[in-house]
Amino acid sequence: MDGLVKSEFRKIFTTNLWWALLIPVVVLSFGASWLGSGFGAISSIEQELGRPLPLGLLTMSMSTNFSTIFAGLTGALAFAGEYRNKSITTTYLTGNPRGAVLGAKLIAYTNLGLLYGLANVLFASLGALAGAGLDGFGEGADWLIVCAAGLLAMVLWTLLGVGFGAVVANPVIVIIVLLVYKFVFEFVVDLFLIGSDVSTVSSYLPGAAGSGIVGNLAVPIFISATAGANEQYVPQELFELLHFVFGGSYGHPWWLSLLTFAGYAAVFILGGWYFSKRRDIT
Repeated sequence: MDGLVKSEFRKIFTTNLWWALLIPVVVLSFGASWLGSGFGAISSIEQELGRPLPLGLLTMSMSTNFSTIFAGLTGALAFAGEYRNKSITTTYLTGNPRGAVLGAKLIAYTNLGLLYGLANVLFASLGALAGAGLDGFGEGADWLIVCAAGLLAMVLWTLLGVGFGAVVANPVIVIIVLLVYKFVFEFVVDLFLIGSDVSTVSSYLPGAAGSGIVGNLAVPIFISATAGANEQYVPQELFELLHFVFGGSYGHPWWLSLLTFAGYAAVFILGGWYFSKRRDIT
């Protein structure tokens, strides 16, 4: 197994894909965190209260929600890229049984997901510093909790990508489906369900669950830190506005989003194991 894991690390770091997809993570993490700190409604609240707010908690959520798709794409191409390059035949012949190959990829890409997560945390922090200053980080413990959730979300997106790529095994389809689903499909579904009796269903969709890992933690912490003893008087509309901009769903606990998204990742990984065992190679 050690040899298979080392082989996967060589495949990752001897190609340009890992850093090519890391660049947009760095740019988006910094840019979203920096620009997010200037969100108009938050600036108005700051002026009204006369004190700085922990904007970094919210912008970390925004940065993570923009960046996780690149971790998912990187993971998805772990298998799909090998099918495109025809190197999957050699991989399976030298790494029998096929389940061991999947296990090795999961180990290697967990570490890559951590790398992407650390890059996101670092550059989102720099963006928050540039946009909101040191006062924008809030309490140190709150910042660390939100950062840890961001790391976890990045790793889970990477693992879901590995499983999805193993199921589909076509790089073009993998890329199109992930991008369209995350940025188009769920948005359309949310619009369709607004105001309906089943509107809460959207919180359990993969994209919403993924964004909720951080958003459903960051927004309540921000509200609590801002309102203090008056938190109970904060209108629901403000929660919903912050969730709309920075991610997550009102009234949905972050741990439920975590379990939901981890469930999706597990389903795709099991599906990848099933199909990889039965798929013919040439």
